[in-house]
Amino acid sequence: MNKNKNMAREQHEEENALVIWNISNCPIPDGHDPLQVVPRIQTALEKLRRDRPYGPLSITAISNNLTEIPGEDVMRKLSSTGISLKHAHGVQTDLYQWASRNPPPATIMVITVHEELEHLASTFSGLEEEGYIILPTYPQPNPAPPSLPKLCFWETLLSDADNKLVTTSRLIFHGTGGYPWSCSVCYFDAPILEDFTNHLKSETHAYFEWDRFARKNKIDRTNPANMQLGRSEEWDLLAKPDMIRRAEVLKLRGAFAPPRSRPVDAKSFKEPFKSGE
Repeated sequence: MNKNKNMAREQHEEENALVIWNISNCPIPDGHDPLQVVPRIQTALEKLRRDRPYGPLSITAISNNLTEIPGEDVMRKLSSTGISLKHAHGVQTDLYQWASRNPPPATIMVITVHEELEHLASTFSGLEEEGYIILPTYPQPNPAPPSLPKLCFWETLLSDADNKLVTTSRLIFHGTGGYPWSCSVCYFDAPILEDFTNHLKSETHAYFEWDRFARKNKIDRTNPANMQLGRSEEWDLLAKPDMIRRAEVLKLRGAFAPPRSRPVDAKSFKEPFKSGE
């Protein structure tokens, strides 16, 4: 019985941890080495655990513009230290997916701006009720209220002089299928950086970004006038079957289908179609 109690205590003391970092909102400050981001985060977390090691630690950097923020050279350095990089428009899906595979007790650190943290407040509340420890980290306000804990400031976490960079937690990739690069919009995973960046520049990715925008803004995607057909053969091959499939679904549902959205000028969506792409 004592042996079982000791095993249970050890399992409880070694908790899994997830760090989701919105690198667009919280870029690496000037003068900081990208190769030191991981050990700074690791030791900051371990200090909270009073030098007790975490179990597997996953760190995912998320952005909807990774090729520019932080850029390919920094992406390569971050990945070499064990960080997964993901093209995504938010962190909520990753929170739920990780929590479904890692029951509490466990720790989740989210690094992003205060506005996104406020948007996630109800999600955090639900996770805390289940037993997760939530650690929000965000850019330091100026001036910083003295009541706020030191760890919650992104810049302080990276430059903490007391952070000795002595780490014991085991870092693992959080990416789908063990791949370090992934795109949540297209459900695309890549084993190497070149495949990932080529995907982000492809028309397939541009189409699914447009499709996401259309769904979010209630654009009628069954109306050919709202589809940006004619961009290229690849674009047409992607768009036409998708448009036809959606029209057939609505036809089958008949009177029980929801009212069609008012057509919106699809040309108002500019982002994926910058000149030169």
